[in-house]
Amino acid sequence: MGFQKRLSAPKHYPINRKDNSYVVELKGSRSKDQAIPTALFLRDVLGYADSVSEAKKIVNDGKVQRNGDTVRDVKEGLGVLDVVEVEGLEETYRIVKDSKGFKFISVQDDKVLARVTGKKAVGDEYVYSLHNGENYRTKDEFGVQNSLIFNGGVKEVPLEEGAEVLITGGQHAGETAELVEINRSGLKTSTATVEEDDRQFDTRLENVVAVEDVKVTE
Repeated sequence: MGFQKRLSAPKHYPINRKDNSYVVELKGSRSKDQAIPTALFLRDVLGYADSVSEAKKIVNDGKVQRNGDTVRDVKEGLGVLDVVEVEGLEETYRIVKDSKGFKFISVQDDKVLARVTGKKAVGDEYVYSLHNGENYRTKDEFGVQNSLIFNGGVKEVPLEEGAEVLITGGQHAGETAELVEINRSGLKTSTATVEEDDRQFDTRLENVVAVEDVKVTE
């Protein structure tokens, strides 16, 4: 099993860096700056496991689900907007990242939210790249940068003026706001102007996710 030194682990990892020398390395599709290993979630966030070995047993028993799919490896990443459920616990969590680190929002629904980051046609279908590194294949056509809500069926939520958005990166990460304007800049980084409590500011467009009817704050 791969490990890395605690002191060099990503800053958002919920660990005591003065404890044991190593932590489990991250694997899978999730970006290392947007996810934590399942082992850390079970041990350091929930306290449901006392060790990586205990976390491994819980995972091997098929007791952890991410977005409705069973997690098979304690190194598998749990990332921003993922919905995580552990058998034996009453709460289900959606992961959100703010300026201080990860927050684990207790939710009562199974809505899975994903942002479309890319799109290509394959035969009579489209393959969509999602923010979490996964792909979604369908004959339905959706817009890049829009959000998809998976809840039995699939609902598209446009990223457009007036939309409620969650900011997933930068100094305003974890805040929700209203999208005022999208500022496309050609070769430069596109930005979005958003408004929260009569306060407007700009952030990278890639950090803005439309979140209609999805709980992302406490």
